[in-house]
Amino acid sequence: MKKNILFVDDEKPILKTFQRSLRGSEFEIFVAEDGHTALEIITRESIDLIISDMRMPNMNGHQLLRKVKEMSPTTIRLILSGHADEKDITRAILDGSCKMYILKPWDSHSLHNTIRQLLDIRTTLEERNLLAIINRMDGLRSLPRIFNKLTEMINNNANMHQIAEVIGEDPILTSRVLRMANSAFYGISTGSINQAIVYLGLNAVKGIVLSVDLYSLLPELKGIFNKEALCNHASMTNRLVNRLHISLLGKKIPHIASSVGLLSNVGLITLIHQMPDKYIQVAAVLKNQPNLKFEALEQQIVGVKHSDVGGFLLNWWDMPQPLIEGAMFHHDPFNACVSDRELVSIVHLASHYALTALNTDVTSQVDDRVFELFNITKKDCEQLVKEEIRSHLQQLY
Repeated sequence: MKKNILFVDDEKPILKTFQRSLRGSEFEIFVAEDGHTALEIITRESIDLIISDMRMPNMNGHQLLRKVKEMSPTTIRLILSGHADEKDITRAILDGSCKMYILKPWDSHSLHNTIRQLLDIRTTLEERNLLAIINRMDGLRSLPRIFNKLTEMINNNANMHQIAEVIGEDPILTSRVLRMANSAFYGISTGSINQAIVYLGLNAVKGIVLSVDLYSLLPELKGIFNKEALCNHASMTNRLVNRLHISLLGKKIPHIASSVGLLSNVGLITLIHQMPDKYIQVAAVLKNQPNLKFEALEQQIVGVKHSDVGGFLLNWWDMPQPLIEGAMFHHDPFNACVSDRELVSIVHLASHYALTALNTDVTSQVDDRVFELFNITKKDCEQLVKEEIRSHLQQLY
């Protein structure tokens, strides 16, 4: 069955270009010249994915997608925009109205691939029957407490001072936000939560809040799945993601993805919280057979892979697409569903080297194709992260 795509733009030539670019594709195309027409289509058609221009009269793209989110929450929502719309895009991503944005002018082939990949991810999550599994776990789909409060505040247009007050109530959260803001990537020195939030951006802060909220739920297990080891791995992974992004791509990671390392193992954290006994079994097997592939063993004992659960939950909680893909494919960066292969490959590398540095019984293997992707040798890559790992470990211990 063909997937239904709705494209919304107030300029007829752009609508015609879009229709022409996807003519003969596997998609059924619908178009609308304004938000009200788009909503009428949503009420009578099952729309799988909507792409809306940001700047439109009467109802802009952000307003439209907020309504679509309420009316049809399973519809994948994208913004088409120019660079001038950055603040509006940020707001749309922050409140979960859209998963990602596409800049004008777009490349037809890339757009086609992106649409297909996003729909394939949704299909994959549906086919793996994750909803049935997650529904059997107490409260797993519920948003964590502080994260939920922060999300509501953002939706209600709270100011930075109000958000800083909420974060300042939690000493662990305050420490994490300040530590990230004072890292070498941001080049500042501050003890002010307000200033730290301004520098980091609310997307990064949301990721930190979600991470701290989830790790607070972890039971006190011994061995490889103890809370401290898991927190250290997440922190080191995020630091390496930022460093590798600068070194391999020559630019800082976008704000939308700045917490991708922190949240790459969100599925593992939530599953350990729900089924600690299962992960005690996993740890026991790995202690005697450390070369076993972790996800294969996890599937066998737990019945589900943490990467699938992580992707499902971040999608359910309306987190941005880069974070969803980082959680879902950090063990499989060349999966055909991945739309941002460079970012997911960097998470793949960062998670591996962080795991290696922490000397746990869990092992991982690097897909050698990532070195070809970045035109770097394995040896040079290892040297690149060596100093960063040493610096991070010194801070930890």
